[in-house]
Amino acid sequence: MRKILETIDRISTFAAILVFVPWMLVLIVNIVMRQFSSGISWYSEGSQYLNIWAVLIATVGNCAINDQLRIDVIEGKLKGTPKRILRLIIAALTIIFLVILGYSFILLASRSRQVVSSMTMLKMAWVYWPLPILCFLSAISCLLHTIWDFTNSGKEKNNQALASGGTK
Repeated sequence: MRKILETIDRISTFAAILVFVPWMLVLIVNIVMRQFSSGISWYSEGSQYLNIWAVLIATVGNCAINDQLRIDVIEGKLKGTPKRILRLIIAALTIIFLVILGYSFILLASRSRQVVSSMTMLKMAWVYWPLPILCFLSAISCLLHTIWDFTNSGKEKNNQALASGGTK
């Protein structure tokens, strides 16, 4: 299971980079073009969408290795069963949040009829549809990590290595 989680992290990191590179290229090309003309008319919206996609793609991997932003003050003081219960509550709340967010994005994508204002050849729904998919993949990654965490709870060294992106 650990190898699956690490593979999910590697794939999502690579995919996020594949989205991040065009995002940066659009910004750089626009900066250069501003020196000679008015720049790219769609750079602002295009870069925003690429940025959001890159972040949500990376979130899939972060959930797989349990590398979300959190404060471990309480968890650091707990041991044994209370610590496991807290981990389960945090995982459940994270999964619930991601599922609700994904469902919200489904509603947004399914009701979007307008075109992208600066890229009239694109519909907003096309921009929105990857978002629920990525939210649901993140929820699945979080669930898989939670299962792995609870089946290997006595092996704290392995859990810490996976949480830090290591291979031990």
